[in-house]
Amino acid sequence: MSLSYQDPSMPHDQAVQFLSTNDSKLIVSALISIGLNEADWSWAQNICIEHLNSSNESIASAAISALGHIARRHEKLDLEIAAKALKKAQLKHPSLAGNIADTLDDIEMFVSTN
Repeated sequence: MSLSYQDPSMPHDQAVQFLSTNDSKLIVSALISIGLNEADWSWAQNICIEHLNSSNESIASAAISALGHIARRHEKLDLEIAAKALKKAQLKHPSLAGNIADTLDDIEMFVSTN
């Protein structure tokens, strides 16, 4: 098995294009890039929430991780919307409970409730 590093950065327009495909690998790459690079936190949050309940667990996992990245980078999220979406995702994908817990920790640590 050979591993290779892939830079998760891509331009906004390319991420949008990847999200419109049916290719789960491209969608995952786009979500990670959005979490790490997107300047518009609200748009990024909404995109992630749209993908949290994907039937594809890899896509849901990437969306969950990307929400954590957004929380760390921007120090803001719509807490009520994010919490409800993560709770729903955990019901759909119980195996992602650890990933969800990590993201909730990031939100608690970096996003002010004031």
